[in-house]
Amino acid sequence: MEKILSKENPIIKEFSKLKQAKYVKETNMVLLEGMRLISEAETRNVPLKAVFANFYLDEDFSCPTYFLGESAFKALSSTVSPQGIIAACELKPQEFSMPKGNFLVLDGVSDPGNMGTIIRTAVASGFCEIYARNCVDFRNDKVIRSTMGTIFDCKVMNISLDDFQKLTKHKMFCAEMDGESVFKVTSVPKQLGLVMGNEAHGISDEIKTFALKSLSIPMKNKVESLNVAVASGILMYILSSKQN
Repeated sequence: MEKILSKENPIIKEFSKLKQAKYVKETNMVLLEGMRLISEAETRNVPLKAVFANFYLDEDFSCPTYFLGESAFKALSSTVSPQGIIAACELKPQEFSMPKGNFLVLDGVSDPGNMGTIIRTAVASGFCEIYARNCVDFRNDKVIRSTMGTIFDCKVMNISLDDFQKLTKHKMFCAEMDGESVFKVTSVPKQLGLVMGNEAHGISDEIKTFALKSLSIPMKNKVESLNVAVASGILMYILSSKQN
């Protein structure tokens, strides 16, 4: 286990670049913080490129491991309360392909916390193919932490409007405030897609031109809308429970 004390070390300088979005896109590499997230990656056979810790590791990893001094570790960490261990791994966007099961389309979701929570809920409810259009990068560190490891259990694809048009071969619903109550829907196919829009503006006009079936969630006490992550979870679970 090699010891690195200075943040000026070339290895630290190189990996600390992964805190910047442009280097994540260039290298398809991300930093994972915390033993739980690293263990989730290992369990799913995600190859780790390097492991950095501010304590001596008892566990063996199939990659280079480094003991870091305080300044070196801080140069890699992005969290307020670091857990003392960080790993680098490869995480590539998936190529577009048609869905094999229930799928989710995210149109302009911009908040990393929302994106991560939606991914986690989508995996839990069986919507494991996720198509992202004009969204925050799913490899953002806050997104990854919010997924609690489920980022490795789904297929995330960045798509164009042309790609979305191909998806319309399948039955798709979209969330709209003036849509039909999801509780009144009776005909739900064995395979379906759900489209969720931007936190502030909803689904884009380009997507609306495809005239998808609009659904809403009835609300009480004059509440007008829900957080997109909460709404996504409710709709995915209700729709999947109604499938033939």
